[in-house]
Amino acid sequence: MPFDDDELEEFYRRIESRTEAANARPRRRRRSVPPVQFTCPTPEKIAYPSLAAVTGAILAIAGQSRSRPSLRSYECVCGAWHLTSAIPRPPGSR
Repeated sequence: MPFDDDELEEFYRRIESRTEAANARPRRRRRSVPPVQFTCPTPEKIAYPSLAAVTGAILAIAGQSRSRPSLRSYECVCGAWHLTSAIPRPPGSR
């Protein structure tokens, strides 16, 4: 059975009053989490969490590439592992 005009109007009034009451209640705000201080000198590079993870990435890239790029990994000062195609430098040189 369809609504008549009075019933429909009453229905809309109830919805509007619920919406108004919900908007009047104070909302709980989420606490903002401070950003992690990531002190990587090369933040544009992908940071792998372990040697195994970066080795897996090297194998995956080598398996997909026809040219087989010469990639190696290194542990960064930030504690993560990165990929590079650069030739390794002797220790202590910059």
